Amino acid sequence: MLVALPRRMLLAHGPASSRSVCLTFDDGPHPEHTPRLLDALKAHGIVATFFLIGRCAEQYPAIARRIADEGHAIGNHSFTHELNRRVSSRELIEEMRQTNRLFTEIIGDASPLYRPVQGKVSASSLLKLWRARQTVVLWNVDPKDYARESSEEVRDWFQEHPLRSGDMVLMHDNHPHAAEVIPDLAASARERGLTFSTVDSWLK
Repeated sequence: MLVALPRRMLLAHGPASSRSVCLTFDDGPHPEHTPRLLDALKAHGIVATFFLIGRCAEQYPAIARRIADEGHAIGNHSFTHELNRRVSSRELIEEMRQTNRLFTEIIGDASPLYRPVQGKVSASSLLKLWRARQTVVLWNVDPKDYARESSEEVRDWFQEHPLRSGDMVLMHDNHPHAAEVIPDLAASARERGLTFSTVDSWLK
């Protein structure tokens, strides 16, 4: 049933006809790795989507502002990043709202994009997120960069799983590997005639 939902409610990949891919980064901002990633994205002309943890954005507001100022989309990834099985649906919604209030203070606007912790969300939380006009964003490509010992392992994974039109890629900017594989990802995607998009542009 979920696959038939409108894209504005639940999104795990973009349209195959778009000839674009979306790089998404969870769990930041990080004081060291996020700026390095932003430098790499800028150098290769890539726009991406960052799903920020509220307490991290509160700690590093200048980095959150830089993300927005450089044309990237910002999504909500809860305030504390507690696993959803430990958080009631009421608490999940309050964390979403707390993070969006913070986004309004830092970057001037709330986010309509919400990514559940580990991509897991209960039916009751899902309904409440939709009532709050949040688009729940998952993914269809996961190189598990957080579990890799080196960026070379992430590069090898992408060589075995080339990007395709409409792919929603999950990576993490609280680890070093994402920044280091951007040059190869940029070259590989463009060789295949693909461009880079943001989640919100796919919703439009």
